[in-house]
Amino acid sequence: MESYSTNKETMLLQNKKVITFILAGGKGTTLYPLTKPRSKPAVYFAARFRIIDFALSNCINSGLRQIYVLTQTKSLSLEQHLRQGWNFLANELSQFIATVPAQQRISEQWYTGTADAIYQNLHLLEDHRPEHVLILSGDHIYNMDFNEIYQQHLDNNSDLTASVLTIKKSEASEFGVLSMGEDLQIKQFIEKPEDISMIPGTSDDCHINMGIYIFKTKSLVRMLAQDARSLSSHDFGKNIIPDMLDKYRVHGFIFKNSRFGHYWKDVGTIKSYFDSNMQFLNQLGGKTICTPDWPVSTVGLQLPPTFYGGKEGVFLNNSSVGIGSYLFDCTVVNSLIGRNVVIEAGTTIKDSIIMANCRIGKNCIVKNAIFDDGASIKDNTTIGENPEEDKKHFFISEGIAILPKNYKF
Repeated sequence: MESYSTNKETMLLQNKKVITFILAGGKGTTLYPLTKPRSKPAVYFAARFRIIDFALSNCINSGLRQIYVLTQTKSLSLEQHLRQGWNFLANELSQFIATVPAQQRISEQWYTGTADAIYQNLHLLEDHRPEHVLILSGDHIYNMDFNEIYQQHLDNNSDLTASVLTIKKSEASEFGVLSMGEDLQIKQFIEKPEDISMIPGTSDDCHINMGIYIFKTKSLVRMLAQDARSLSSHDFGKNIIPDMLDKYRVHGFIFKNSRFGHYWKDVGTIKSYFDSNMQFLNQLGGKTICTPDWPVSTVGLQLPPTFYGGKEGVFLNNSSVGIGSYLFDCTVVNSLIGRNVVIEAGTTIKDSIIMANCRIGKNCIVKNAIFDDGASIKDNTTIGENPEEDKKHFFISEGIAILPKNYKF
């Protein structure tokens, strides 16, 4: 399969013709209680980033400079993050990252689906009149040079190009599944098949929709207007893409053949979120996602260096610790520690995610746990060794104990 390379000198010229929308209004109920105070794209990842940082970094690294972030529920945390960490583009050059809350401009309803979110904001295209529109989900962990999918989109004269990932059929029930011809034209699209027998093809593998789309603007506007008049779910996967297959040029972009096509993760559940963080820590994700030539940006706070102290010192193995943290005579193994965290003497932390501003007392044992921002536990607390006892005090999901934001125990 042909791999598309791009030239940095032509990248900005091309992308002046592209407007980007990032869908960031999802409730993220399957990530509760991490989404109790915030939307899913605003959830921390690797105890340092926010999930949306990956989509935004991909945009900036690809040369995209006109980006709308569509928000809806519990958006304050996300908006604060974008103001603090992503307010650096040159407005005088018509560059921006702008949050757009649901405004009920068209009807009394809030966004009722992914397609409806774009439809209710079509007025934003009138200011720029782009030739193409890039639409992204704000809740996936991956790297991608969007110039590659853009180049294929132009070469094929596509009305829509959707990025696709190859996975096992047994893992595909939570995704949109599609089949393509040799020319990469999408022939069939099934949103979240209820049974594996519904998935086309005889192989054990299948192609899934990654939630990354680039449309010709005219085709997008026409389809959204048509969909708005129907009694559909107003969703790209359920309605827009299937309805386009017989009338438009719709192609798939094979992610694995791209420059960064080795890692993509939908952190849709607590278990997948936890596993993805651990993969990041163990370099399956981190080594390939955070690289000098494709950096992941986030809020940078001015804090002192990490301090390791005590009489016997700190044992640290296969772990990362954020700036401004204080660790005293403790053991940390296979864990992610955020910024401004205090871990007292005699404590052992293993296979856990401790986000920013947490406090962990003396002589504690913490295993298989997630501490959200500002959580704290008192001296001599044990988590992760007695499931029945943990259930009395903490939120438990698939064997993982979760302490919500600012939880005190």
